[in-house]
Amino acid sequence: MATPLDILLVEDDEDDYHIVRRLLSRATTIQCTLHWRSSYEEGLAALRERPFDVCLIDYRLGAHDGLALLRTIRCEGLTLPVILLTGQGDLQVDLEAMAAGAWDYLIKGQIDAQQLERSIRYAVERHRAEERIREQAALLDAARDVIVAVDLEGRVVYWNRSAEQLTGKAAEEVRGRPIPHALEGVDAALLQEALHQVKTEASWNGELHLRLRDGEVRILESRWTLVKDAYDRPRSVLIISTDVTERRQLEQQFLRAQRMESIGRLVSGMAHDLNNLFVPILLGVRMLSQDTLDPEKQKRALGMIQRSAERGAELVRQVLAFARGVEGERVLLDVRPIIQEVAHLLRETFPRTIHIETRLDDALWAVQGDATQLQQVLMNLCVNARDAMPEGGRLLLAAENVQVDAHYARRVLEARPGPYVCLTVSDTGVGIPHDILDKIFEPFFTTKPVGKGSGLGLSTVYSIVRSHGGFINVYSEPGRGATFRVYLPAMPETQAAPSEIAVPVFRGAGEGILLVDDEPFVLEAAREALEQLGYRVYTAAQGQDALQQLEAHASEIRAVITDLVMPEMDGLTLIRTIRARWPKLPIVASSGLHGGRAEAARQAGAQAFLHKPYTAEKLAAVLHQVLHEGAS
Repeated sequence: MATPLDILLVEDDEDDYHIVRRLLSRATTIQCTLHWRSSYEEGLAALRERPFDVCLIDYRLGAHDGLALLRTIRCEGLTLPVILLTGQGDLQVDLEAMAAGAWDYLIKGQIDAQQLERSIRYAVERHRAEERIREQAALLDAARDVIVAVDLEGRVVYWNRSAEQLTGKAAEEVRGRPIPHALEGVDAALLQEALHQVKTEASWNGELHLRLRDGEVRILESRWTLVKDAYDRPRSVLIISTDVTERRQLEQQFLRAQRMESIGRLVSGMAHDLNNLFVPILLGVRMLSQDTLDPEKQKRALGMIQRSAERGAELVRQVLAFARGVEGERVLLDVRPIIQEVAHLLRETFPRTIHIETRLDDALWAVQGDATQLQQVLMNLCVNARDAMPEGGRLLLAAENVQVDAHYARRVLEARPGPYVCLTVSDTGVGIPHDILDKIFEPFFTTKPVGKGSGLGLSTVYSIVRSHGGFINVYSEPGRGATFRVYLPAMPETQAAPSEIAVPVFRGAGEGILLVDDEPFVLEAAREALEQLGYRVYTAAQGQDALQQLEAHASEIRAVITDLVMPEMDGLTLIRTIRARWPKLPIVASSGLHGGRAEAARQAGAQAFLHKPYTAEKLAAVLHQVLHEGAS
């Protein structure tokens, strides 16, 4: 006997709708009532309004695509079978469709009535089987995912083998215990919040960061579902968690690689500016070498050299910070300094024919985000804007607080009503043709010549903004520039951490300082600076010399400043040796290379880290800090 089914077709081509209708009319094992919606918005509204047995979605839906609709309904908890239809075969689309939760992938023009019928019947039967499995809480012990079941009080009733292997805890050890005890490496408050939500809203999806017994942290993509009995009464909670640690690491590597591409596109501008900075330094040194130079001119030459050196060091620092930034940590942020930092870097590296403006609200709301990733978003948008203005123009970076209402949110797929901080990047360049506007965020799509761009810049922007819970709007007219608006969820009642306050210059009182560096110029310049600040300085060019100086002058030396990269004995080994023999002696580590060296130095025993190049004021402040802490 044929099974009556309600089928929704989301298809913007009326001819294709009639073709599908005709194919389904020939079905012999199923009876179908076909409902047609011709747009992404209408299809989503229909799915939200009532249940369907199967949904057929066309891949091309105007400004959106079928994958976007599929991901949206999955995010909203709709589990009905979805079959994706496309005009031509594409392996990448096929793989993305399966990963997004499609049940099948059919190519128009190559399917007949029998194949379509079989695909629908298989999807329905499989879906019903999975529903029965879910209702009965039949858990597969051999599953690679971590599968856990808890009762409504949060006590473990099932713990599969993958959970045992990941946590090192046997099922007998955790059965009957509260879930925070079983997953003791996860934030207990988050687990309680998830349990509360799944009991009130029937589901919870999120990430769990599990710290294992050996200190390693694993990232779990976790899905919690409320299981009910045949009388619709809640019985238990099914938790399925997938270890996505390696995938997250690959994503971070991709973001770093794409960030390096952006840096590469800035290099020519950097080289030009750095060469300009060397001119006053070289000329100033030449002027100072003349004995006849009067004191006033000497003072001006020294000021010129100092300003050029500081500007060059700041440029290198910004580029390194952007290139080596670490992704993943989400904290409360004030986006003003991020925008100001990007604007400063752009002014240093972009052609002078591009006028860069910033317009920022005085009291921007805080956002929860990753500063490096948000900087990458702005950099990618700004580099594209630069390329769109080969003859020069105006580039605007702006930020403002906005309130997205329900009416606006209904018109934008990713939007939700609430407060947002809106970041705007606007240019006066060539603009974006209307026929490609809906494709610009697709991976590897680019209008640039071969070798001029990978097509990953805007795709990266889209991924980062989505991962922050935000969305992007684009407006452009050919010949009249483009405007990108990035909306990030805001926290109006929460303040981001304040910026650091400048520290006044501190002077020494004759304390002995051991200075260790294998670079003669650095050693001599730092010794001069310390002596002018009122310290008595002992110097060493490498680790063994430093230990000999300490043996000879242990009673006079009050602190050590050491470089980390040195021959024979490196700085970290020296720090550990000093810490073992003189455990209370303050140590300051210093290096021109970042990349986690500060944390490594602190773990070895250093109290502070001094980034090269540093000023006399920073040197004095760090020394005052460690000496003061040592005294207290």
